[in-house]
Amino acid sequence: MTFETREQEETIELGRRLGKVLTKGTIIGFFGDLGSGKTTMIKGVAQGLGVTELVKSPSFVVVTEYKGRLPVYHIDLYRIANSNELPEIGFEQNLYGEGISLIEWAERAGNLLPADAIKVKFEITNHDQRRITISNFNQLI
Repeated sequence: MTFETREQEETIELGRRLGKVLTKGTIIGFFGDLGSGKTTMIKGVAQGLGVTELVKSPSFVVVTEYKGRLPVYHIDLYRIANSNELPEIGFEQNLYGEGISLIEWAERAGNLLPADAIKVKFEITNHDQRRITISNFNQLI
């Protein structure tokens, strides 16, 4: 599925719609350049899951947990050099916990990102426009 968004609120709304249908154990990997909209969409996903806290990039703490209808594990791999560092941060423990795992910079997880994870790819098509492609989403439809 591919979507075009023209402003942040559209990206947040797409995330909200996705968050409303997620079930326990869902893992979503977010792929895209810096500033492409990954954190923006994660804000919407968290809202769709009932998170009321302000969601921000966890770049300096790597994993932030939010409370919603299910626990939300927001994982940011920006500062991870390679997948060999992931066991040190409890990466797999968060993936297979009781909640939803939202992984920014998912390409850095390498083979540790499960094959059945939902993948969300962001492309900047213009200053305010994004092309967002969601794959492996059919498991939720």
